[in-house]
Amino acid sequence: KYFRRLQSYFTNKSPEFKLFEKRIQYKFVNTYYLEKALTHRSVKNHFEGNYERLEFLGDAIIDHVVSHWLFNKYAQSDEGSLTKKRAALVNREFLAMLGQNLKVTELVQIDSGVNINDEKVANNISADVYEAIVGAIYLDGGYEDAAEFINRTLCLSEYLAKEDSNYKGQLIEFCHSQNLPTPQFEIVESHGPEHERTFMIKLSIGDKQNWMGIGSTIKSAEQDGAQRAIKFLLGS
Repeated sequence: KYFRRLQSYFTNKSPEFKLFEKRIQYKFVNTYYLEKALTHRSVKNHFEGNYERLEFLGDAIIDHVVSHWLFNKYAQSDEGSLTKKRAALVNREFLAMLGQNLKVTELVQIDSGVNINDEKVANNISADVYEAIVGAIYLDGGYEDAAEFINRTLCLSEYLAKEDSNYKGQLIEFCHSQNLPTPQFEIVESHGPEHERTFMIKLSIGDKQNWMGIGSTIKSAEQDGAQRAIKFLLGS
């Protein structure tokens, strides 16, 4: 590990990359991974590809590291409590905030047709790039370095996470406690360009109660619909 760190100091990097490495407190040996983690899919024929595969990898690593961290920190908590805490830490809203804290949108390579000034677009990209950076660190330095990054940037910011933001989970638990049918989620519409997609879902509880949810991802649309349903069912 010492020689790998030493090697990173002799790798040619742009001033912007060096500043970003200082911000994330990690130095890449192979800048290919960092370049890829900061390339949006709207950039066609980029020689490094885009961040989607790294995002997929990073998502899985975050789940594993956060689960292990919560298991050790909350030794007396049951499965349900740990699941809620994990959901709060790995949800898109929280990951977007972490990406914004690292100012990833200042460096991400993106086509001019994508409106990075749109809040919804910026939040999606910030969350995606955070996950991609985790994947990039894992491939460049290994699991230990990736876990250190997650612990430093995500786990230690636990106090900023909203544990009650998993409305879908809350709704399912509420329905079970009230002997109501399990909520069903159905995609009824999606529109917009690939990088600014909007999804609409229909949430049904039995045959008579329906709510609509809208979001930039299927998950966020489901959460939106579940939040509306909970507010109605609880009379708030």
